[in-house]
This record gives sequence, C-alpha cells and structure tokens, in this order.
Amino acid sequence: MTQRWWALSRGDLDTTIAQVGFNLAQMVIPVFLLLPVGISAGFTVTHLLPGYALGFLVGSLGLVFLAARLANREKRADVTAHVYGNNVPAIIAYTLSIMLPVYLENHDIARAWEIGAAAVVWTGVIKLAAAPFAALFRRFIPQPASMTVFGAAMYSYLALVLLQRVFDQPLVGLIALAIIATGILANIPITRWRIPPFIAAWIVPLSVALVIGYVHPTWSGLSLQLPFAATREPLRAMALALPYLSVIAPIAIYQVLQDIASVAGAAAAGDDYDVRAVLACDGLGTLVCGLAGSVITPVIYAMHPPYKAVGARISFALWTPVVVLAIVMSGLTLFVAQLFPWPILAAIIAYVSIGVGMATLRRVDPKYLGAVLLGFVLPAGAVVATAVNSALPALKLSAANPVVQTELNRSIYWSSVLGLGNGFLFLVLVVASVISELIDRRFGRAAIWCLVAAVFSWFGLMHSAIMRWAAQPDYAAGWLAAGAIVYSARWWRGVEEHHIK
Repeated sequence: MTQRWWALSRGDLDTTIAQVGFNLAQMVIPVFLLLPVGISAGFTVTHLLPGYALGFLVGSLGLVFLAARLANREKRADVTAHVYGNNVPAIIAYTLSIMLPVYLENHDIARAWEIGAAAVVWTGVIKLAAAPFAALFRRFIPQPASMTVFGAAMYSYLALVLLQRVFDQPLVGLIALAIIATGILANIPITRWRIPPFIAAWIVPLSVALVIGYVHPTWSGLSLQLPFAATREPLRAMALALPYLSVIAPIAIYQVLQDIASVAGAAAAGDDYDVRAVLACDGLGTLVCGLAGSVITPVIYAMHPPYKAVGARISFALWTPVVVLAIVMSGLTLFVAQLFPWPILAAIIAYVSIGVGMATLRRVDPKYLGAVLLGFVLPAGAVVATAVNSALPALKLSAANPVVQTELNRSIYWSSVLGLGNGFLFLVLVVASVISELIDRRFGRAAIWCLVAAVFSWFGLMHSAIMRWAAQPDYAAGWLAAGAIVYSARWWRGVEEHHIK
C-alpha cells in the first residue's frame, strides 16, 4: 500500500491541534488542584506530569500500528486511528482521592507522588489483565448497550461537565462556537482555501483573547525536562497504594468499558479493530505512564466518528504525542497550555459530543432507542456530583461532614445523586443491557445483568464511592428484586401471546 500514513492531511493537522490542546490543558489539572494545599507548581510540573508524555507516546504508537495494519489489510486509505489522551475523571480522582489524603496525613509530598504514580501502574496492570477477555466482554454486551455507554461517556457526561466553559469568556467562547457551527456543523467552507475549522476555531478566538487580555501567557524560558521522574521505592509504593483500590479499580474498569465502547464506535464508523489489541495498547501506555512517575492515566477517547468526519486518518495519532513530548521535554508545558483556553476547547467538545451522539443513534436499531435515550440521561448524577465535589474543597467544606451532608440531602437529595453518579458507566451499561435483552425477549440474560448489578452494588463498583464488602446492600437487594421481575416477564409474554391468539 502506498498511502503515507505518517503524512499530515488537512484533517490530521486539524485534529492534531485539537488533541495537543486537550492533552496539555487537562494534563496540568493536578497543578491547580494541589496548589491550595501548599504543593508547589514546580514540584508538580517536574514530577507528576512528565511521565505522561512518555506513556502517551508508547500507547499512541501501538494505536498507530493497529491503524496502519488495518489500512494495509483492507487496502483502504480512509482508516482513522483511535483517539488517545488523558482522562479527566481519573486525573481528579487520583489527585484528590489518593494523593491529597496521603499528603494531608504526613505532609510528605514525595510519598504522595509515589503512591499516586503507583495507582496509575495498578490501572495499567488491570487493563492489561482485562485485554485478553475484551472480545468476550464485547460479545456478551448487547451492541445497543455498548453504543449507549460510548455515547454516555462523551455525549452526556464529558460534554455536560465541560461545555459550560464556553462561557468562561463569552466573547472568546462564542467566536469559537460560531466557527465550529459554521465550518463543521453547517459544512460551509472557511474561505476559498478551505481553512481547517479546528485551526480557525483556535487561532481566531485566541487572537481575540490575547487582545482583550483574557489570555496572557507567561514565558518561563526553555529548560530540559526528561519524560520520566524515577520514584524511590516503586514496589513499596504499589503496596502502599493497595488500600486505594476502592478508587483505582472502578476507574480502571470504567476505562476498560470506555475502551470497549470506543471500539464499538469505531466499528460504527467503518473501522473494525480488534478490541483486545486496542485495550492492550492502552494498558501498556498506562503502565509506562505510572512507571515513569506520572499520576495521569490515558484512555481511548470516544471521538473516533467525529474525527473521521473531519478527515482525520492516522498521522494525527503519531504527531500529537510527538508534539506533546517535545513541549514537555522543553519545559514549556505550562506556557503552551495557556494558549489553549477552555472556552476554545469547550467549543470543540461541543462538536465532538454531537458527533458521538449522532454515531450512537445511527448505529442502533430504532427499536432500542428507548434504552439509548435513558442511558444518555443517567450520567446526570455524576455531573452534579462532580460539580459539587469540585466546589466544596474550594469553599473549605467536605462532603464527609455530617452537617454538610444534611444540607446537601435537604437541597439536592445528595444521597440519591451519589447513588446515581457513582459508577455511572456501569449503571448505563446495566440499564441499557437489561432493556435491550428484554426487547429481544431474552429474559434470562436480562436477569443475569440484574444479578451483575447486584454484585457490583454489593462490592461498591456501582452506587458507591468506596469498594468494600457489603458497600451498598440496599441497592444490591433492589437489583435482585429487579432481576426476579424481568425474569418473570417470560410468563407475562406467554399471557400476551395467549391473548393475541
């Protein structure tokens, strides 16, 4: 095959700009989360972040290889590589639920960092352990349910968490959104030279942001930074991270589910990948991130169909990590991140989320749309919980405080929000699977999904922030009762058929 998969097409150049922005803007989140407790930006930037660039490169190279192999095998020039990048829920969880408690316990930042990096190592181990069984998971999960998880991850959750940031600076955000709406959603060429819309949606509003003073990047100079930071006792740190498996395991399994759902989304767009190989690439990249000292874990993004629609092929998956690595190694991480303000990134997310939602609806048979639409609204609890959990520390409050809990329960039914939000992708998966199996009149399989939900609830993988024995017995009992009802529906069907006759 003569296709130069490494050459930047217009679509690849466009998506490379977007991907570099996403990865840098999200990579620096731990810097700002840890500053208020006295952890300096200097330590965070030199210890917690660099290893991500190395793991990101390793995982991306694997995905590039898979895409090039698929293109060669099928003799196609329109194969699109999977979209890879860091994961905001995991960044927040590992920073605030692992590193912060360890640091507050003894104010040893080195130990907090080592345990945070060990958590990423454990995440990679879990992904690699799950990889051989990914195809089995994909076969067992009903296709409408996997597509619903795919849509809920991006169309509902991430878009609702980040979309409001278009209005961090309305002038900048609305200019970016107008360019996205005109150049992509309405498919109107930007000038006769057909300027790539993502590039226009970055350069034009960024210029306005610089003029009005919304963005004022601070130049800190060039400095060599290796793409790893060696921890002192990695094996000991992994042992010390074991008590935090209640945080690590749900995040890892959630990322496995997102990887599987993203492969389903790619298949919907015409690129049928081996889900085991994709998950193995992600697992290897995640493992390298942790071993290189990063507290940031990557994941396959649910962006394949919209990226394919704007002309992205394979090379963006190569050049994005190369550019990120060059920026990290030159010591310009914070400076370049300032050139991608959130009003611009949120406008791009608006397009991507629409593309994910449309891909989901197009791939699913209309008879399953009820399951899909219900799955799309289920992440609402996670959205509210994320907003509240982010706001409380800034107000010097804690959701663990009984008084705070009482007031939250009185005002927003906090316990119900947590029940809906904790492990929300598992909840989306189970609900969509149960409904899909019932529509297909497979009552036994629907009941098995309820049993799976009961087990997940008992161990704290659903409806609970903590993984432990008997974490949510009430939810477990509820799912067992639901399983009995859906299984008994086989006899309802008999009554229905008798009535029809």
